[in-house]
Amino acid sequence: MALANAPFNEALTIPLTDNAQLDLSLRQLLLQLVVKREALGTVLRSRSEDIGQSSVNTLSSNLSYNFGIYNNQLRNGGNNTSSYLSLNNVTALREHHVVLDGSLYGIGSGQQDSELYKAMYERDFAGHRFAGGMLDTWNLQSLGPMTAISAGKIYGLSWGNQASSTIFDSSQSATPVIAFLPAAGEVHLTRDGRLLSVQNFTMGNHEVDTRGLPYGIYDVEVEVIVNGRVISKRTQRVNKLFSRGRGVGAPLAWQIWGGSFHMDRWSENGKKTRPAKESWLAGASTSGSLSTLSWAATGYGYDNQAVGETRLTLPLGGAINVNLQNMLASDSSWSNIASISATLPGGFSSLWVNQEKTRIGNQLRRSDADNRAIGGTLNLNSLWSKLGTFSISYNDDRRYNSHYYTADYYQNVYSGPFGSLGLRAGIQRYNNGDSNANTGKYIALDLSLPLGNWFSAGMTHQNGYTMANLSARKQFDEGTIRTVGANLSRAISGDTGDDKTLSGGAYAQFDARYASGTLNINSAADGYINTNLTANGSVGWQGKNIAASGRTDGNAGVIFDTGLENDGQISAKINGRIFPLNGKRNYLPLSPYGRYEVELQNSKNSLDSYDIVSGRKSHLTLYPGNVAVIEPEVKQMVTVSGRIRAEDGTLLANARINNHIGRTRTDENGEFVMDVDKKYPTIDFRYSGNKTCEVALELNQARGAVWVGDVVCSGLSSWAAVTQTGEENES
Repeated sequence: MALANAPFNEALTIPLTDNAQLDLSLRQLLLQLVVKREALGTVLRSRSEDIGQSSVNTLSSNLSYNFGIYNNQLRNGGNNTSSYLSLNNVTALREHHVVLDGSLYGIGSGQQDSELYKAMYERDFAGHRFAGGMLDTWNLQSLGPMTAISAGKIYGLSWGNQASSTIFDSSQSATPVIAFLPAAGEVHLTRDGRLLSVQNFTMGNHEVDTRGLPYGIYDVEVEVIVNGRVISKRTQRVNKLFSRGRGVGAPLAWQIWGGSFHMDRWSENGKKTRPAKESWLAGASTSGSLSTLSWAATGYGYDNQAVGETRLTLPLGGAINVNLQNMLASDSSWSNIASISATLPGGFSSLWVNQEKTRIGNQLRRSDADNRAIGGTLNLNSLWSKLGTFSISYNDDRRYNSHYYTADYYQNVYSGPFGSLGLRAGIQRYNNGDSNANTGKYIALDLSLPLGNWFSAGMTHQNGYTMANLSARKQFDEGTIRTVGANLSRAISGDTGDDKTLSGGAYAQFDARYASGTLNINSAADGYINTNLTANGSVGWQGKNIAASGRTDGNAGVIFDTGLENDGQISAKINGRIFPLNGKRNYLPLSPYGRYEVELQNSKNSLDSYDIVSGRKSHLTLYPGNVAVIEPEVKQMVTVSGRIRAEDGTLLANARINNHIGRTRTDENGEFVMDVDKKYPTIDFRYSGNKTCEVALELNQARGAVWVGDVVCSGLSSWAAVTQTGEENES
């Protein structure tokens, strides 16, 4: 209805539709839009969102590396050394990327080998994913349950909506919590008398944000408050269960794939052997959810065999979780894996049970399996804080006739300002086949001290003798070395046989600019000395910019070209997390398929002060292989104070002085305080129209704030000459 020149009726109302009208109150001079409740729609919260286009429009690349070297010094004087280098490279142009993944083994030895695991093109954009190339069968597990495919390499294609470029919010309640507000107001959520959330809404039906609520299935009281009065109050059900992947409520996901399959040679304990073979492979995967039930299914065929697999996950009441995985093949092979975990009433105990049975026919390259396991934890602290926690587990592999059980107890003896003291004790017993049972026991006291110190002392009994054990660890918040530790063991009773009575080791974890990892040296009771070093890191590249990092957080990232001199440091705040940036150039790897808000700021751990003139804030969307470059304009600031004089020693009192970035005025004693850009360490003073004198400051070693004492403004013979003329000095 058009409102132009529409008159009010005798009731001061203008009807708009059958469900809406305008009401005018002359007493309150208030015009209101009145809508019937049943005519209002509901503002629901989106459960999915596409991350959008990439922020990086040029070619870029991320290379992750993982290096390890091992040396075993044998008791008879011999030794052997092995090493490996794993490389994963992702090169991208916007949302398109190529992945190369491989490893080198036995570097520097006569048995050097190499293996390429993946060479694939991929584009995952707007909720759909296409991939083509070569990959090994381990990488197929991401499509769905696929346990019946043997080791080998696949050359093929895949297409579907199983995509990472669409983000699904699984933190909302599967059953929406809806509130109606007749006017703008508040919604309060309360559970068992405890206020969980307060949210503001405009008039209408709104879904309440449940992301911050605890996980579980429970009732909440929904109160609607307008102008300080409770308008309505009712109980609604929250159905919020933790789920991996797309989450409850996500649409059906699907993927079709196929190609040529090179099957590797296969052997089962030397009894059954199959040669390498070429075959075809084709299949489809799908997954979804129905209420709280999450499911996934895969159907595929290769080597003239058809295979179907399913996986089901069903939480029951928030306390019980059931998982089932099944496989059935055309050669009469089948497999069933079931697991149940439960939290018992009272919150002081939990229980889990697993069972697997697999029978393989005459075609699939897999082995039979028949095992079961059961375990649980009894948290007696909920009854009395002095009782501790007791855990037990039992494993039975009936195919190999092996049994294994453990029992552990932990009690917190003391916790206070001086640290904490805990008691650990346990027993384990196992046998393998027809061998005699082996039993091990231990008891230890763990002492955690302030400032990252930890110490443990205890005894173990195994292999017929008892050993005393000492362990210590120290952690550091800063520096290259982050953790150092050592352990020492000595036999104190029993017959050690050929074993040594003394053994021990030491280790260090490091986090350097270009690599992070662990160095470990250990002398075992059998006389072997083992040494190993592992290190990993990343390299990012875009155009003329290249930088390395000791982090491996993801295969996308950001290069910060700050231009900071020497050991200058600022910080990058990325989605709320703080990362230090040192020196001229830094690379920070990040997870792909993400949106990032980046803000540069001064570091609280640095004495230096910086003025970030431009490039302070950035918003980025990164896909695999995307490496963004941020080149801020950063000025290192030094707060300079001193006293300025003319060439004859007279003080420049109440003079306006300038530098590259600002100005100030001296006091009656010629003293001044001003911020100076370290790249332009000069101060100048103008007088007599176009005349200038200048102070050259020595700030190479200055940081933060510095007193420069008396400085001379070269070019001004005397301050008296300026003041006698009565000229107003210029800025």
